[in-house]
Amino acid sequence: MSIQKPRPVIIGAFSPPALACIRSWGRQGFAVGMVCIRSQREPPPGSRYLQSYCTLPSDKLFTDEGARRIDAYLRQFHASGIMAIDEKISCWLNDCRAASGLSAEVWAPPNQVARDLMPKSRQVETARSVGMDLLPTYAVDRDHETVNSIPRDSYPLCLRPDLPIAVSPAFKVRIVHTRKELLEFLARCDRIDRPIMAQPFADLPNLVVHGSRTVSGKTSGLQAFAVHRKFQGVTLTIRPYSMEPALADMCAEFVNRLGLIGNFHFEFLLDQASGRNYFLEINARLGGTTAKVLACGYDEPMLALEAYGIAPSPPLYIRDRVVSSKHALLKYCCFALSGRLSLLDHPREPAPVRLLKSIYGLVFYGDEILSFSDMRGAIAFYRSLMPFH
Repeated sequence: MSIQKPRPVIIGAFSPPALACIRSWGRQGFAVGMVCIRSQREPPPGSRYLQSYCTLPSDKLFTDEGARRIDAYLRQFHASGIMAIDEKISCWLNDCRAASGLSAEVWAPPNQVARDLMPKSRQVETARSVGMDLLPTYAVDRDHETVNSIPRDSYPLCLRPDLPIAVSPAFKVRIVHTRKELLEFLARCDRIDRPIMAQPFADLPNLVVHGSRTVSGKTSGLQAFAVHRKFQGVTLTIRPYSMEPALADMCAEFVNRLGLIGNFHFEFLLDQASGRNYFLEINARLGGTTAKVLACGYDEPMLALEAYGIAPSPPLYIRDRVVSSKHALLKYCCFALSGRLSLLDHPREPAPVRLLKSIYGLVFYGDEILSFSDMRGAIAFYRSLMPFH
């Protein structure tokens, strides 16, 4: 471990995971910088823990000029290293570093590891090989035989692209209720370069397992969180959850087989009735639950630095509390009132019940953004949500 205090830089939009990194590293007394992907018209990032930032317009990403701007900032800030929210940016930074285009370290897995992990089909294959539970999984494309082979009692189906760039128009998740609806969806796709993954839709809560793996191959920080409420298919509320040792062992074996380095989080469907956890995916990056689990005491940004041998992570003191996002809860209320919720919004409840529980959450749940120790960061984030001119 380095004796001198690191000077980390986060690159990405000013989002909850970026703010979580700024707060986490700043609370350790580190000078924190940011390469903020934004237009000059958008509000700037802010936090009592953010020492400085530079702006990188999105059209300069993946360009030589963008790399020069980043390197100039890293030199001016005397940065120890840089970490990205997005895997594509991580891979680009690795390429820049390899070409001697960056003066600071890039804290990211090797590009080949990241690329091997991206296909959902590879993830499913690895999950099966380590003994994880899986829902029936089908690969569909324009060939009608791939559709006809799916039993009719498997519908409704949840569709996910094998790779985000392999389908146009791009999508993250889609529900189809019948074979006819599936065929119509496939016909509307302009391009399907890799088969789309299809699984029976299960109206269950999620289980998220966070962890990290060091450059020496040690897996640490495995911690489970239950997601009992989802909005548009993503986490609305999260709470620490007790994980079976067998599942922890399978998660460690999974990341070992792929040689993963750095922080990661698994997503499962949590079937408490049967005691089974159905694998959905793994992401080797900071993500939508990073700020929420930090509010529960799980310091993922520090575990990420520890994985790269930068600084030891302090002990984890997990707090048993429900954490959400107040602005997401407000949006959820609006969707409930206007009847715009779908199967992706779990659990299915009458609109008045959903509304009352959301109001309860606004009052009593912890929030991923609000922090009395960093109101400057909260104000800056909420400003960034407002329309700008």
